[in-house]
Amino acid sequence: MLKWGYFLLIISPRNTNFADCNKCMNRFRHDAQCRNMCTKTNFIIVKKTLTRHIPNLVPALLLVMGGVSSCNKSTTSSDDEVSVTISNVAVRNFSLSSDSKVMAGLDTVFFSIDLKNGVIFNADSLPKGTDIKKLVPVITFSSSVSEAEIVMTGGSEDEKKVDYLENPSDSIDFTRDVKLNVTAADGTNKYTYRLKVNVHNLDSDSLIWDRLGISALPSRLPDPVDQKSLERDGTVYSLIEEKDGTYTWASAASVSDSGWDKREAVFQFIPAVRSLVATKDAFWLLDEEGALYESADAMTWNPTGEKWITLVGSYLDNYVLGVKDVDGAMMHCHYPATDAISDPEMDDDFPLYNRSDLRTIETQWSGDPTAFFVGGVTATGEKSNHTWAFDGSVWATIDDSPTPAIEGASLFRYIVYRSTSSAFRQVAYDVWIVMGGVLGNGDFNRNIYMSFDNGVTWRAASGALAIPEAFPGVACGDVVVLNTTLDADLADAWKSVQTKALPTRANISYTLDGYDITWECPYIYMIGGVVRTGELYASVWRGVLARLTFTPII
Repeated sequence: MLKWGYFLLIISPRNTNFADCNKCMNRFRHDAQCRNMCTKTNFIIVKKTLTRHIPNLVPALLLVMGGVSSCNKSTTSSDDEVSVTISNVAVRNFSLSSDSKVMAGLDTVFFSIDLKNGVIFNADSLPKGTDIKKLVPVITFSSSVSEAEIVMTGGSEDEKKVDYLENPSDSIDFTRDVKLNVTAADGTNKYTYRLKVNVHNLDSDSLIWDRLGISALPSRLPDPVDQKSLERDGTVYSLIEEKDGTYTWASAASVSDSGWDKREAVFQFIPAVRSLVATKDAFWLLDEEGALYESADAMTWNPTGEKWITLVGSYLDNYVLGVKDVDGAMMHCHYPATDAISDPEMDDDFPLYNRSDLRTIETQWSGDPTAFFVGGVTATGEKSNHTWAFDGSVWATIDDSPTPAIEGASLFRYIVYRSTSSAFRQVAYDVWIVMGGVLGNGDFNRNIYMSFDNGVTWRAASGALAIPEAFPGVACGDVVVLNTTLDADLADAWKSVQTKALPTRANISYTLDGYDITWECPYIYMIGGVVRTGELYASVWRGVLARLTFTPII
């Protein structure tokens, strides 16, 4: 809902033939057939309060601002009334010549023309590192002009001028301050534009990691010794063992605000903290002897009568999966009992310990959801390099191109962008990411591995996605992904006109309220973990794909 807007008034000088210009008045634009008949028409935009939604008004006004001309300069009469007269020095189109050495699709980059403020710019910045020192602009004007001079200043070089009408193929150094001085055909009406080619300062597909003030686990006491964190329905829960042997149950809907609710949790048994998992309506834990407990609120725990070797994770919202010894045979198991889930015998190379969290996927090719994890340690102490998956009846390895052998890795879902045939066009993909953990040679994993096909094929991500040096090597860290609302002011960006040729960028959903835009940005939170000494890393780190923090282009 727009709280205010603009009405358009067309003020004609005496003797203007309105009948001849009916086409322009109806469509709020000029074309070549009637432009000459309308060069003496003034357009005045009056600011008024609007009481209803008018989605088509702003595009109409933009077309007026970008495609008409008159003889007078712009003037401002009061705070409530802005008179905007676009003369025959208006730039109709601005683009860059194709140059594959600079960037594929350079000539498709969309430029906004802000006639009121005299600025021509690309609202969607070019990728980091794009060389803009020798670009050739392509400029067309609303009517004939007598002069079009491009002036470059700033930097270590002297001022340089290019006569665009005489030398339209000369390159321009857009790292300098660039202005376009336009003189109308009559030789008296002049206007100056600032020309800006924006380039991102960050690699749009890099991960930005920063403490951002979130430096400690939500423990009640300093120096906690163990923890397990997970997310359910947008809330993060942490079970923490304190250094005095007590336990803390912490929860937060917004980790970035450190708004943790902390309570002491009292157990009638010794919990295996790292075994904590959650289903839709319950939390589950093993004790040190393998007994399975259930709780609705994490304060009161009830024994189930089950005794397991390991608790693998949750499945189908209401069930947990594990492994137990049945008369000397290692069997997969589940709880509560249901005929919908089978319990086959465990393969010898199935990882019992230090797997990634069990994640669930649903595809159009499988009838039931599939749960899978990466890595872990087998009963014989060997690290696994496989992705194991369960479809409700069978456990099997599904990878064709696996990760390295790894234990204690973190597995989570995220979004990355991949280039199409044009480097400026990006397509969003859901991707599974593996990070952290200890490799087969004992080194901490410093790479990030990605899978675009739900764990079948894994590949090391590019250097831009690598874990920063400042981040310590950790295993068994818990990763949750939570949306954080970001906002920006689009007081200028609204002037750009969407066209079918506008290059596609990150497809981010957003909400507009006047000039304010908000969108949900998915942040990655790495909580805790174990360092080389075997001690708990009692900190929370936050990361985000840089592209997702950029203001969406409307």
